Amino acid sequence: MEKSERKRNLIGKLLLLSATLVWGSSFVILKDTLDMLGNGHFTFFILAVRFLIASLIIFAISIPRLKNFNKKILKRGILLGVVLFLAYAIQTIALNYTTPSKNAFLTETYCVIVPFLSWFILKKKPTMKNFVAAFICLTGVLIIAFLGKTEKASNEALGDGLTVLCGLFYALQMVFISMFAGEKDDAMLLLLAEIATVAVLCLAASAVFEFPKYGSQLEMSGEAVWKIVYLGIFATCFAQFAQMYGQKFTSATTASIMMCFEGVFGVMFEFIFGQNNLNLFLIIGFSLIFLTLILNEADLSCFKRIIEKRKAEKRIDKTANEQRSEADEK
Repeated sequence: MEKSERKRNLIGKLLLLSATLVWGSSFVILKDTLDMLGNGHFTFFILAVRFLIASLIIFAISIPRLKNFNKKILKRGILLGVVLFLAYAIQTIALNYTTPSKNAFLTETYCVIVPFLSWFILKKKPTMKNFVAAFICLTGVLIIAFLGKTEKASNEALGDGLTVLCGLFYALQMVFISMFAGEKDDAMLLLLAEIATVAVLCLAASAVFEFPKYGSQLEMSGEAVWKIVYLGIFATCFAQFAQMYGQKFTSATTASIMMCFEGVFGVMFEFIFGQNNLNLFLIIGFSLIFLTLILNEADLSCFKRIIEKRKAEKRIDKTANEQRSEADEK
């Protein structure tokens, strides 16, 4: 790998890691916001506002690029937007029934799904290292979600099932981004089309399912407004930008492993805000996920070369010993 390519790869991973940090903080904030606005009845409204804020910011940034907008970017953006809408909608609905930490970690089943989707859609067969890393990562996720939990929620079985389903759509989004973001199309315009699509779909869903039935229960406080603004600017605009550009320089499989730290940060913020307590299972789960990152990034070929070199040296020594034995016998 050339120096410039390694630099781009590092930038991509740092962008993905920064996105996971922000998303990790968003679970606690989103959970509180859902409770504040009509006791969880305005899921799509909250999503609509945060994606609308992000759309306006990205549109303002993209004005000089709009001349390059075309039908191909629009179609791809709409496809990404529909998939992302389903992922966010299912995940946010699930958050009404399960805890923020379980919601964060069970979402990360995508780390196991992505390598297989990449194989099926992109025809990129994962390496054995990718499979092992994904398995270890999922093990860490499950330990934290089921053995490390320290809090209860209203209907965890339903919430957990929905959360796993949303992981499938996040996996699809990662694979599609890998398909589209690496091409010559303007990634910012692609992101604009994606985010705007999610905003429109959320507005429509809120207008149909939420306001006709629960409109009178909506209570907008100053604290709720600032939390939604944070979700819109940082957890949506910045984080989606970081993912889109981060995946330009990394594979979908690597991105899925990097983004597993979203759950680690989610529990960390719960701990900071006093909503969770660390225990042995959480520490074991965290350690496995960190091991996953190290394994995924390690250059195992150097170990293979060392082993092969040692085997060659042993063969040479064996041959030399045999030749000396034959000489002695003569």
